[in-house]
Amino acid sequence: MKKRTGILLTLCLALLGVLFVNPKGVSAANGPCKDEASFANIQTEGEVIGVDQWGYEEKIYNYIYMSDYMKKNNINYTTNIPKGISYNEKTNTLTLNNYTGKEISCNMMGDDFKLELKGENTLEMLYIWSDYYGGSITITGDGVLNVKGGYDDRESLYGSSGIKLFVESQGASSFFKVTGNATVNVESSDSYNDILIGVYMTLEKKNGIILDGVKLSGGLLAKDTVQMETSVKRKLEGGLFDTYFSLLKKGGKNYLCQSNYDWSTETSSVIVYSDADTPKEIARYADYDEVKAAGYEFLYYDVYDYRISGKHCTISAKADTSLKKDDVVVVDNLVYGIKTVGTKKKAGAVYVAGIDDFDKEKTTVTIPKTVKIDGISYKVTGIGKYAFNYDSKMEKVVIGANVKYIEEQAFYGSSLLKDIVIKSKKLTSKTVGKDAFGEIGNKVTVTAPSKKLSSYKKVLTAKGLSKDTVFKKG
Repeated sequence: MKKRTGILLTLCLALLGVLFVNPKGVSAANGPCKDEASFANIQTEGEVIGVDQWGYEEKIYNYIYMSDYMKKNNINYTTNIPKGISYNEKTNTLTLNNYTGKEISCNMMGDDFKLELKGENTLEMLYIWSDYYGGSITITGDGVLNVKGGYDDRESLYGSSGIKLFVESQGASSFFKVTGNATVNVESSDSYNDILIGVYMTLEKKNGIILDGVKLSGGLLAKDTVQMETSVKRKLEGGLFDTYFSLLKKGGKNYLCQSNYDWSTETSSVIVYSDADTPKEIARYADYDEVKAAGYEFLYYDVYDYRISGKHCTISAKADTSLKKDDVVVVDNLVYGIKTVGTKKKAGAVYVAGIDDFDKEKTTVTIPKTVKIDGISYKVTGIGKYAFNYDSKMEKVVIGANVKYIEEQAFYGSSLLKDIVIKSKKLTSKTVGKDAFGEIGNKVTVTAPSKKLSSYKKVLTAKGLSKDTVFKKG
């Protein structure tokens, strides 16, 4: 869900912040991880054996490669290598040769991990996990990879992205790269706001998604910077388990901090430890506010999200960069999806898919009657699904005269939105989607053309606006 997903990303990242490792000790990792407790592996979708207590499918996964530690400790797996897929550990290269499957998931395979393409290959999802080690992928070869986004998986933290690279629970570097004659096509399963390719929580400042001599068409490339709590990895007393502590500073010294839940008393606390190989408890507090009040400062560092979003995209040296239906472009910080391609003689049509850069967003958003793209005029005929949902800055929106439809949850949850000006006379109950204006508050004023005021009151209140909304003539 494009930029609205960005807000959910930020929330998820904030919740996961305490699980990150100190980036100062992270360096490039090559080859699959060989640590004593390595979870390095390459797996494809497995056999469904049941349903767990939360209603998700339980599977026996099929491994193409797995670390020695996993071989010793993992009993629910098979090692049947499907036709069209192979792995060379010496070159750290996974090869797909006219392969068709649902999911390929890789973990801790290093920053020199390569995916070589031969022939035509099709997946629904490609996961790359890095854990604390390294999780990058370079796609090479002369073949094609088609990714049909939307594979339903319980580990899908960020929606239905076709290709995802996760640093996961400990900070590391991670990048996605396409080079040479390889072609990567990714399609969304849902809306044009989907993240097609995402690199999440990486320490890479510049090179999260690298297009080496190839072109991107159909999608938008963007980057976010998110500040995270700095954490470190230490052994618990006795050295039995590794864990992760938030890093604190007080009086020029570093300390560790970790939340604790006592099941016997059903009470929570926050423990401060010494910053040592085997941490020693120093003090206990009721919550994080008490930790801060005691003079401890939480340390932070920057992590980065990179994404290519849209309804489809192609990355290839042969990519056609001319505009096509459902391509996305940015004009004056609004993302537009192409509905019909215009010419110099005939105007095209676009819909608004959302905001491009939230740092440049204004409190008033104007959806114009027409917009110029590459010198061609386009009528702005719609507002897309989730386009502005949970917008945290918009207080006023002006909806242009050519808008015929507003899709599901377009403005849902935009709690600051108080002033809606509608210049269009073309909206109906059939063209305004479910909850298009849901959960935006009670003190809202709608200004609309006088001849449409009565019908718009019925339509918009049925689509989420409060019955206390004030409607007035424009």
